[in-house]
Amino acid sequence: MWNIKSKPSYRSNQNFLMVWVVFTFFGFLANNAAIAQNPLDLLTGGDKAQGYTTPSPNSLKVKWWQEAIKNSPPEDPYFQLNQMADELQVYTDVEKYNLNNAAIQAISQFKNNLNQLTKTASSEVTIDPIVYEKKAAYSLAEIYAYKQRIRDIKNTQNQRQEDIDLLRNDAKAQNQAMDDLIVKHRNLPSESLTRLETGLLWIEARSWVALYERQVEVLVNKQALVDKQLLDLQNHLADAVQLIQPDVERIEELDELLTNVAEQIDVVSVKVQAANLKIASPEEDSIIGGFLTDIKKLELASHMLALNKLELQQVKAKAQFDWIRSTQPEMELDDDEVLKHVNIANLIKTKTEANQVKWKALAQDILISPALGPDFKKIKKIRDAALKRTRLAQELLLDLEDLGWHLEQVTFIEGLLTEQVIDSKSGLNRVWAQVKSYGQFAWSGFEKMANKTLFKINETPITLMPLLRLIIIVLIGYVVSKFVRFIIRRVEERRQVDKSSVFFILDKLIHYLIIFVATIAGFTTLGIDFTNLTLIAGALSVGIGFGLQNIVSNFVSGLTIMFERSLKVGDYIEMEDGFTGSVMEINARSTRINTNDNIDVVIPNSDLVTNKIINWTLRDSIKRVKIPFGVAYGTDKEKVRAAAIEAAENVSYTLTNMKGKEPEVWMTGFGDNSIDFVLLVWVSKYGVRRPNRIKASFLWELDTAFNKYKIEVPFPQRVIHYAESKIFDKQSEDDELAKDAK
Repeated sequence: MWNIKSKPSYRSNQNFLMVWVVFTFFGFLANNAAIAQNPLDLLTGGDKAQGYTTPSPNSLKVKWWQEAIKNSPPEDPYFQLNQMADELQVYTDVEKYNLNNAAIQAISQFKNNLNQLTKTASSEVTIDPIVYEKKAAYSLAEIYAYKQRIRDIKNTQNQRQEDIDLLRNDAKAQNQAMDDLIVKHRNLPSESLTRLETGLLWIEARSWVALYERQVEVLVNKQALVDKQLLDLQNHLADAVQLIQPDVERIEELDELLTNVAEQIDVVSVKVQAANLKIASPEEDSIIGGFLTDIKKLELASHMLALNKLELQQVKAKAQFDWIRSTQPEMELDDDEVLKHVNIANLIKTKTEANQVKWKALAQDILISPALGPDFKKIKKIRDAALKRTRLAQELLLDLEDLGWHLEQVTFIEGLLTEQVIDSKSGLNRVWAQVKSYGQFAWSGFEKMANKTLFKINETPITLMPLLRLIIIVLIGYVVSKFVRFIIRRVEERRQVDKSSVFFILDKLIHYLIIFVATIAGFTTLGIDFTNLTLIAGALSVGIGFGLQNIVSNFVSGLTIMFERSLKVGDYIEMEDGFTGSVMEINARSTRINTNDNIDVVIPNSDLVTNKIINWTLRDSIKRVKIPFGVAYGTDKEKVRAAAIEAAENVSYTLTNMKGKEPEVWMTGFGDNSIDFVLLVWVSKYGVRRPNRIKASFLWELDTAFNKYKIEVPFPQRVIHYAESKIFDKQSEDDELAKDAK
């Protein structure tokens, strides 16, 4: 026993410190040894678990799940979470905590999800590898077996991918719900019952997210392994196809099969016709009537599908028959017949693919339709009809899968046949066969793409093919219009008619007529019933009429100008504002005028109809112009006449060889400063279109002639007079100022 009353020395304090350090060190070693030999501590991770406390639902952190896994042993990552699940069982005591049902259910669901996670954590995804033994030769049946296996694997992959997408969507939804719970959990009082319940729901949601993510991981890993297996199988199939050998002994069997299939096609065709007639008879407008109509549609689709199968079977057998024959040198085969058969097969394949989409949509729409209500289930007739409708829809979907397999077989055997036909050729024949084969393949692909529905107009599906026909028809109409207009211009040139209005009107009308007819013909190829659109068009015409009234007015005015012929191409016109120019074009909306300054002016046709227009060349191409001038008083009038006429004859635009159209000089009056005259001259059509030029030319020649004949042209003069008295007074003042300055 220590004597705490005595004062220890320095050496005793040092001894005490050494003893304490020794005892502490050995105690630490003993404690670690005990921990290392404790089985429970080994499971919990020893030092790793020290300091970790299982969180309560009221005090959850955002990363509580990650912390629990981090503090668990690597071989059991969910150990702490399982401990947490066990501790949460205390909250199931209703008398003590009184939780709602959702919170209690969350506790048990959390435990179940952890059990599932624990099982999947220890399991590894493995697939037994398949070793394919390469053979010297393969039959067509073996190739079909490989292709069927590939098809089954792809179907399984598609289903697995759908499961992956579904699980990812579920995980996304749970993450969203968990985010909402976290926000709600933070905003609640720390010790409230609602916070406890929210925490339990948060725990459950987090376990769901982990379970979904683990399931997705397992499926993705399995998908990757299956992809590798599928790739190996596809590579083996590619090698096997190169070693395929025809079964010559099956020729007679295939010939007999073709005969039987042809007979079956006749029988099923009759059933299809009967189903078409049956569906044409209407049913009563009631729930049972709707069910019966759906049953008729499904029966018709079933018969058509059976007919499609037989057609594919016939095509497949015929292709196999021709393929076997093409490999035998002693058996002749018509290449044109083979290519014709390939074309027929492509048409059937295209029709089958289109029918697949239509029939699948019909069956799916029926299967997802609302279930019968309790009242209707009591009626046996309605219940039986509903069950039959559902059964037929399910059978149709199953048959569609089989139809797809037949389609794949036909595609393969047709490819073999085409390749065999090409390989049997040499030189240019081989090249030509390849060109035809590739061309047919490209056309088949184009038809498949062009027959897909782009949109609908008035419940009529519109595909790319009719639209292309519409464009082609309009383009053909445009080319025909250009050709006809070219012929019209050639005729106009041969007849040496310069810008004839008749030919111009004919050119425009034929162009509009051909384009209009081509457009209507193009729209008819769309197969649209426009009768139901008449009411809509009538309603829209009122609104469109107000918006396009100016355009319509100009168009009608253009037609009026063309038919009335008050204005023609080549006419020289003058507008009300003095604007002049030659008419170059009369179009549907406007008219183009070219001025003497070579400026093109576009005038709306309605302005030409409603406003006053002076047409200088409407009836006659020659016109009389008036050039006014004046001479000084006292000038000889005869000399003036002779000079003016001589000046007029020197201008190139003057008409001098037409009787009654000679130049004249009139005296028009006595002016303030001159005797007024006017020169009247008839000018040619080229001068009419150049009024400013001819006026300048005549004035130029008049001035030349007047200078020649010494004729004076008067001009106004002004004389300024000053009063003499004022002038002298001004002079005296200036003199006096000058003297003073000296």
